[in-house]
Amino acid sequence: MNKLKIIIPVFIIMIISVGIIIINSNEEKIEEVIVEQEMEWTYSGPFGMDKTEYNLGEKVFIDVVDIPIKDKGTAVVLRPLNSTHFIKYLSIDFDGSLKNNFNRYFEPRLNEWREICSTNDLVGDWKIRFVGVEYEDLNFRIINQTSSWDDRVFEPLVGVGKC
Repeated sequence: MNKLKIIIPVFIIMIISVGIIIINSNEEKIEEVIVEQEMEWTYSGPFGMDKTEYNLGEKVFIDVVDIPIKDKGTAVVLRPLNSTHFIKYLSIDFDGSLKNNFNRYFEPRLNEWREICSTNDLVGDWKIRFVGVEYEDLNFRIINQTSSWDDRVFEPLVGVGKC
C-alpha cells in the first residue's frame, strides 16, 4: 500500500511533465511558422509587401512605414499586358511631409471598363513602380488558382462593357 502511495503521485507528475513538454514543443512550431511568414515580406524603401505570389481573388497588401519627409511621388501598380509590356492598374500617391505611415490593399479583379475580361488578363508578373523617388520596383505574381477558402468563380466577362 505504501508503494502505491508513492507510485501514483510519481506517475501523475510524469504525465503532467510529458504534457508540458508536448505543449511547449507545439508552441515552438507555431512560433517558427510565424517567423517564416514574417520573412516573406519584400521591401523597396519604406514600401513593403506581405507576399510575392498571390492567388486569384487575394488582396495585395502594401505597408508603408516611415516615408522620409522629403519623399513625394506615386506608386504605380502595373499589370501585365503581354510578355513584354505593362499597363497601369492603379496609382497610390504619397507625400512624406503629409503622412509617413499608411497601409493600402487592393484586389486585382475582372473589370469590363479596364478591359480586364478574363483571368488571363490578371495572371502573370505585376510590378509596383515608384515615380518621383528612387525606389526599386516591387515585383509580385498572380497565379491562376484560387485559395481553398475562396468559392468564387472567375468567369470571363463576355459582351459586357469593353469586353
